[in-house]
Amino acid sequence: GLWGLVNNAGVSTFGEVEFTSLDNYKEVAEINLWGTVRVTKAFLPLIRRAKGRVVNIASMLGRMASPSRSCYCISKYGVAAFSDCLRQEMYRWGVRVIIIEPSNFVAA
Repeated sequence: GLWGLVNNAGVSTFGEVEFTSLDNYKEVAEINLWGTVRVTKAFLPLIRRAKGRVVNIASMLGRMASPSRSCYCISKYGVAAFSDCLRQEMYRWGVRVIIIEPSNFVAA
């Protein structure tokens, strides 16, 4: 069986909404949001049988806006919403769903 799953994928781009292409939005969402959904769905039957847990790495930027980071903010807000829904659905099965929301880390 599988007791734990950690979804830690994350990419980001920078750019103001007006000048950011839809392709950039799609690329970031494809990895950050849809990658999390796909991997979770693939392994959820094993996690449920083991009464394990799913840990999703979201971001504080999924809870608050940041100029020039809309692609990332949108995708991580989606991860948080997905996790909240999954948590409620998995409660009856004894599966815990945890969100970790790191803050902004900038290399000095």
